[in-house]
Amino acid sequence: MQIRDVKLSRAELDDIYKDFESIDRRLGIPAENSVRFELGAFEGGNIVGYVSGISEHELFYLSDLWVSERCRGKGLGSELLRLIEQKASGVCRHIYTWTAGERNLRFYKNNGYEVFVVFEDFTGVKGHDKAGLRKELTGNR
Repeated sequence: MQIRDVKLSRAELDDIYKDFESIDRRLGIPAENSVRFELGAFEGGNIVGYVSGISEHELFYLSDLWVSERCRGKGLGSELLRLIEQKASGVCRHIYTWTAGERNLRFYKNNGYEVFVVFEDFTGVKGHDKAGLRKELTGNR
């Protein structure tokens, strides 16, 4: 057996992923039905806010939340977060995300998220931690 660096083809990766799925089926894990949501906020035809994420079984991963600098601190981020949580609650029971920086951490905590892990000095800069946050969703599931 030889182990080396590789760059797999799409077909090789597909075969590996199919095997992962077959293992899940044998364990009784249902097939994933991933759903991606994206919302944009516009002002004068320009995008000033964006939020997106994807579901995976009972979890919704909030991958992006951005508000342009001139619109920050006015509630747009909280509104985008509320709207994607509302959409995600129709397909998932929990939402989670990653963030860094004290201001961002405070934002999520103020919106009902709780920290589940912290990686201290993540970027190599003292005090610049990366945190994982989560929140239970309520909805029509």
